[in-house]
Amino acid sequence: GDPLPNGRRPAPEPEANPVPPESPGSCCVSKLTRELNVSNKQLRSTVRQSLTDMKNQLEQLKDAMGKMALEEQQAAGEVEELRSLYRKEAVERKSLYNKLLELQGNIRVFCRCRKSSASNPCVEKTDDQEVAVIQKGSKKKFQFDKVYGSSSTQEEVFAGTLPVITSCVDGYNVCILAYGQTGSGKTYTMMGSKENPGVNIRSDRRLSHKGRTEDLTLSIYNDTLNDLLTKNPGAALDLRVQGKSVSVPGLTQIQVQTEADILNVMETGEKNRKIASTKMNIQSSRSHLVVALEVEGSDEVSGLTSRGTLTLCDLAGSERIAKTEATGQRLVEAAAINKSLTALGQLRLYLLCVIEKFIRKNLQMNECIICSKLCFTDRNVFKT
Repeated sequence: GDPLPNGRRPAPEPEANPVPPESPGSCCVSKLTRELNVSNKQLRSTVRQSLTDMKNQLEQLKDAMGKMALEEQQAAGEVEELRSLYRKEAVERKSLYNKLLELQGNIRVFCRCRKSSASNPCVEKTDDQEVAVIQKGSKKKFQFDKVYGSSSTQEEVFAGTLPVITSCVDGYNVCILAYGQTGSGKTYTMMGSKENPGVNIRSDRRLSHKGRTEDLTLSIYNDTLNDLLTKNPGAALDLRVQGKSVSVPGLTQIQVQTEADILNVMETGEKNRKIASTKMNIQSSRSHLVVALEVEGSDEVSGLTSRGTLTLCDLAGSERIAKTEATGQRLVEAAAINKSLTALGQLRLYLLCVIEKFIRKNLQMNECIICSKLCFTDRNVFKT
């Protein structure tokens, strides 16, 4: 500037904003800042792209779930339709199966020949439906629905009864009777042994696998009902008829699920049964044994339920007093046994007469069923 009057120059004015010299550290910060800005932009772009991809995937997932729900709904409809068809098929199968059994006969008679210790047996099987009884050099032939020879096994006999036992699972009431003279092998056929069980135990085994099974066991001794499964055996029971059903109030019912349960029930009933020795049979049953199995089955697929009863009867053997030489209490027992078996025979004849009347009335057929001309009233028959 211009010199002052004293000849001195004025001092230079300081700069308003002096710029300090740039240090090496500040250069690094600037560079890092720029790099961070670039990375931030790239990250934002990546996040936006990821969000877009996720939205697209969610839309695809929603579409897939919608299709799956629709397919599941359609499948549920198809399953319900199949269930409906299965129910219809199950009902039709049961109906056809049991109609087939009815065509074979609602009352069927099988014959089983016991092994004879004699060199010349008096009974021989001629074919699957006929036996010949040899007496005094002559043969008399008898027809049956099925004949089992002396070599037949317990399995074969049970296989013959299995179809009607299956009907019990379908809700039908079935009865199997073992009838014959004393010592003919009825109890062996029905009860058998531990190693070779009979129809009773085999039936119980089969039905216990099919559904809920309850066992009732009683005996008819001298026209008196006795509960064989109660803890206090010997008490007489009453028989009640209500409409078409028959009940025994107070009769012990035991649910069986395992084979041990089955054997325990059967052994208890057999142990409490009346048995005595006669001249014709060292272990003669002096009472009729009745085992009733109430079966409640259900089909898990169709939801259908059914309830049926299988009644297994080991009847006491018919006796000829002259041959058994029964006296005293054995004579009283024999008279009661023969009387009850006679009543059973009359009931069978009555049923045949009912069938004959039904056919004549509904089918108007000229053919007739040969039926006994014995006359007895409904009241007398049902009373026995």
